Amino acid sequence: MKTKKLHHLELEVMKAVWKQGEATVNDVLDNIDRKLAYTTVATTMKSLEKKGLLSHQVDGRTFVYQPLVNEADITHSMLNDLLENLFDNSAEKLVNTLLEVRQTSSAELNRLQELINDYQPETEELSGTQYAKGGTDD
Repeated sequence: MKTKKLHHLELEVMKAVWKQGEATVNDVLDNIDRKLAYTTVATTMKSLEKKGLLSHQVDGRTFVYQPLVNEADITHSMLNDLLENLFDNSAEKLVNTLLEVRQTSSAELNRLQELINDYQPETEELSGTQYAKGGTDD
């Protein structure tokens, strides 16, 4: 998937649509945490449609929008872009920076450690040696 970059409002609108499965402009306005003009949300939804992220059907005089991509695809795309552009493709740098700038409870740290311990990377056999996919033997 080509990297999809969404600004804050676009992502907020997409989250409201994903949450409901389909949504009108008024549905989105009812499900976001800030007050915005109807025209602002309508314009954003039209822009998301032009980007290929939403489609719409007409119900009477109302546009009902449906997502054309799932939330996980956008999350992965945006995170990969962040990882490449800010952290030189280093998950270690990303996690270290996250821990430096964010208060993390011991319970959350324990859960993160469990996720790391339980993670099973995809591997490939190369010359009888296991390598993590995309990794190197450094």
